[in-house]
Amino acid sequence: MLYYNQTVDETLKHVKVDGVHGLSGAEALRRQKKSGKNVLNVKTEPWWRKVLEPFLDLFMAILVGACLLSLIQKDHLDALIIVIIIGINATIFYVQRFSTEKIIRSLRQNTVQKITVLRSGKEVLISSEDLVVGDILLLAEGEKVPADCRVLEAKGVKVDESILTGESTHVAKHHRKLSGNLETYDQENMLFSGTFLISGSARAVVVGIGNQTEFGQIANLASESTHLSPVQQKINKLIKKVAIAVGILAVIVFALELLRGIDVASSLKFVMAMTVSAVPEDLPIAISIVLALGMRRMAKKKALVTNMRAIETVGAITTIATDKTGTLTENKLAVIETWSLAHDKNLVNKLLRFAAVTGEKVMDPLDTAMNEFAEMKLGKSVVGQPAHSFPFDQKLAMSGNLWHDGEKYRLVVKGAPEKIMERAHLNEATHKKCMTELHRLTSKGLRVIAVAHAVAAHNTGSLAKVVEDTKLTFAGFMAVADRLRKESKGAISAAKHAGVSVRMITGDHFETAYAIGRELGLVKDRSEAMDCRQIEMLDDEELKTAVQDIYVFSRVTPEQKFRLLSVLEQTNIAAMTGDGINDVPALTNAHVGVAMGTSTQIVKDAGDIILLDDNFKNIVEAMREGRVIVANIKRMLMYLLSTNAGEALTMVGALVLGMPLPLVPVQILWVNLVTDSLMVIPLGLEKAENNVMKHKPKPFDAPLLSRSMATRMILMAVTMAAIVLTVFWYYQQFFPFAVASTLAFMALVVAQWANALNMRSNFQSIFARLRTINPILTISLVLAIGVQLAALFTPLGHFLHIVAVPPDALLMVCAMSFVIPIIVVECHKYAISYLNKK
Repeated sequence: MLYYNQTVDETLKHVKVDGVHGLSGAEALRRQKKSGKNVLNVKTEPWWRKVLEPFLDLFMAILVGACLLSLIQKDHLDALIIVIIIGINATIFYVQRFSTEKIIRSLRQNTVQKITVLRSGKEVLISSEDLVVGDILLLAEGEKVPADCRVLEAKGVKVDESILTGESTHVAKHHRKLSGNLETYDQENMLFSGTFLISGSARAVVVGIGNQTEFGQIANLASESTHLSPVQQKINKLIKKVAIAVGILAVIVFALELLRGIDVASSLKFVMAMTVSAVPEDLPIAISIVLALGMRRMAKKKALVTNMRAIETVGAITTIATDKTGTLTENKLAVIETWSLAHDKNLVNKLLRFAAVTGEKVMDPLDTAMNEFAEMKLGKSVVGQPAHSFPFDQKLAMSGNLWHDGEKYRLVVKGAPEKIMERAHLNEATHKKCMTELHRLTSKGLRVIAVAHAVAAHNTGSLAKVVEDTKLTFAGFMAVADRLRKESKGAISAAKHAGVSVRMITGDHFETAYAIGRELGLVKDRSEAMDCRQIEMLDDEELKTAVQDIYVFSRVTPEQKFRLLSVLEQTNIAAMTGDGINDVPALTNAHVGVAMGTSTQIVKDAGDIILLDDNFKNIVEAMREGRVIVANIKRMLMYLLSTNAGEALTMVGALVLGMPLPLVPVQILWVNLVTDSLMVIPLGLEKAENNVMKHKPKPFDAPLLSRSMATRMILMAVTMAAIVLTVFWYYQQFFPFAVASTLAFMALVVAQWANALNMRSNFQSIFARLRTINPILTISLVLAIGVQLAALFTPLGHFLHIVAVPPDALLMVCAMSFVIPIIVVECHKYAISYLNKK
């Protein structure tokens, strides 16, 4: 129902209430039983689905299958390790899910307050939760509006709607009927839940409660969107391919073993062991540890991460959609400049003190800004209290103060330039001069307010009467704006330098938004800005095309912001920044939601990352950290997949070549669960490479591993398999099978150590990378060597089928297995560098 299109009487009739006496207690109770309390109810999933959800993931399904294979194989220790990994990953998922649902809990716990209402003709205080449609509210200055209301009577009412619309300018309210289909920010006879009365008092009737309010609609939007991060989606896609490959390979190996005359039981046992080793089951926990440590580093840089997966995603973002108010700006109104018509260029500055409301209870930010500017320009001065303060008059479009001036009075007013210039009766030349200056100021995106003064004979108590009886003398203009943060322009430039586009989404008027966009370097001309009142005429495909080259969006409602983010995410990995309730749906819909530290708790809960000092430039720091983490996740993937593939190729190669199998199942599991685990996490803690912020982000649909990475991974797998098979074949000619098998086992382990060092950089030589110290990798490598020596020279070797080997043969095998993989990868890096230069 469009209540703003109705008169006061029509609204009262529609909600069935007497505007003088209000509802009776019995009627209010009846309505509450029918419609419920004034609280938000957000849809949630059933508990059983929440419990099962982490186990429905493809990666987890593979791990469960691997665990079952280990149990069938009666390798209970291996099965136990996999169960522990599954449990840890499920726990991490539940923690992430809990943090997401904090949004819903915060929305439900929206501040409960005591409200004055009319019940049976009497003013009574009730809880905001007990409001029903039809209740008559009595609201005073400073109070929060508890429900959506139609204004019945307004006395100098100005409302702060920035928490809902994103506009820092306060909105004057009245009771008159409006026409047309209006957006939230144009409904001047409506009060919305969650907004605040900055000045004046109002009588209003409740027309919407709970989920039927604008605030409730935002809550519904916030609960609609839950999705995996883009990086996680790509990992799942890659693992799905690995699963298919492992399945095909298992069938091939099983068939080859049967053809070799090996019995079914032994063949099945080996295939199961190889299948378990081929699945990188320690990858999820390794990624989680790397992300957790990344959270700690980012917290030191004033960026608090509430959702671990956001760290990996922020490193892959291709566009930042940012709110303006409180994010790029300080969310504090300031007088930017003044212009005086008279020869006294300080006249407007002098009058500001007398036009503003003074005293301890100044609530209007415009009055605060005027007092601060006057003090800055003219120094501190005590002006006392006016004889009378006039609140904003809608018809006159001005407000002011009346001061004692000898036996008479001096009136100082501020208001709409056109109205004040009209009342001042300027001559044509002066009017033209003023209009030229007005155009100059508005073209900068500034809000312009005129200042005038007059001598009054009497204090009538009515602004309209005083203005009618006097002739205003036009003084000049003051231009005000929400001041930009000093670091915003530099941060935007840094993001663009890193290949990430920045889009400003605001509820401001087009001209204001465009001017700010130009000042920040977001746009160069009007074709790169859009008035979002146009998008209602566009379907999603048309909007998708239209927004590609748009970097400033004005007059945006919360629903439109949600839709814009949804469209941008079809072709981008998007981050959204914001600080108001109006940003909640978009924050939860974005791949990465970035909330400001001074936001309300609801907004903070909606964000994946909270900027503790509200500094936009920290988004760039978060991007840098995210890129480092994404690069390290790729290193871990390349290492695990190349080593696992090397093990599998070794087994398949032996079967194809008609050789005995060089490794027994327990050795494969040792390499997979001990050697790999010690190396993979340190690789995830590598420091940033020099070019981390110098390259553009990968396209939205680009594979996680590039062609050169995939090539290197395959090259390493083939190299490791060739080394192990060569060592086994050669030493089998001179030594018993057990000795050749032990040397082949050592060759595989040492080759994996070399592989870990190779993976430290995707483009730097291993020797250049040695200058960047990774102490955790160094410690892990020493520990891995120690554990392997223990397996070789202690009774532990008996369980791994390891025997004593000639020292010279051991040294030769270890040296060859370490050097050859390094030479192969160094040649590959050189070739890629050469091709890229061409």
